[in-house]
Amino acid sequence: MANIKARRLLSDLYKRGVEVRFGRGPDGTPQGSIAPKGEGCFVNDEGKPIPPQNGEIQMWVQAPSPLHREMALRDAQASRARSLVRAKRDEDSEEHLTIMAFLADMSDETLIDYVLIQEEQDRQNEAMREVMAGDEWQDMASYQDALRQYEEDERPQEELDKDPEYQALMELDAKFGQQVRKRESELTDAARQALGMRPRADVEKKALDKRAEIVGTQAFMAEYERQMLFYSVRDFDDNGVLFFESARQLAEADDQIRTTIQDAMLPFISDAAEAKNLPGAVSGSDSSEPPNAPETSAASTPEAVNA
Repeated sequence: MANIKARRLLSDLYKRGVEVRFGRGPDGTPQGSIAPKGEGCFVNDEGKPIPPQNGEIQMWVQAPSPLHREMALRDAQASRARSLVRAKRDEDSEEHLTIMAFLADMSDETLIDYVLIQEEQDRQNEAMREVMAGDEWQDMASYQDALRQYEEDERPQEELDKDPEYQALMELDAKFGQQVRKRESELTDAARQALGMRPRADVEKKALDKRAEIVGTQAFMAEYERQMLFYSVRDFDDNGVLFFESARQLAEADDQIRTTIQDAMLPFISDAAEAKNLPGAVSGSDSSEPPNAPETSAASTPEAVNA
């Protein structure tokens, strides 16, 4: 019994969260409210807790625990996997049909542009690797470290403009960027020519795979956010107990309930985009409109390239 009490005291010591209440406003309409100051409970001027009024419903919102974050991540990975399988293999699935409708509206040239855009980062990385393989850029890492030191020093730009070493490094950086962009352009032209020689069905298959990755990422993010919201809502009197029985139960709740809980949770967790950096997440976003022209760009430093 002593251990149970000690564990509860230890948990309370590091407890961070906020009280959320739902009830009816003066006009009788349902409304949600978050405790002032963004953390803690509703208190009066004397700092004493204000008891619920007129049947108000209390809940406690806090950041999900590391265990719950891991569980949310696994559910999100499973959702991504299911979405990918349906998009790529189930021709009758909503995901597959939606993607094919998206691609069907594209002309042959636009379809090729779409594939090229999705593979842009790969070509950029390949161009960087090829340029860095040359003897001229064997010391590129040292140049990069030197530039980073200048940036960390936060010296005024006017002073840097007069520093010959800094200017020499900037010229090298610009030269490297030009070579990378030139090589990337060559790779793009070669890829465009190769795609133009293939049947449309082959190009559509390639575009389908690229689009499916985006659809999978969207499914991952949606499920991750849904699970994180579910795990953040606790019983007010016993914060170790989840308020809702399932993520689906919360998802089916009124929009105002979910919005209020989201607003209460924001101060305690990072932005949902953090999920993109978690293991198993695949980054990527895409417009629902077909591209009109290919886009190319290249960084002037090799930081994005894996050795």
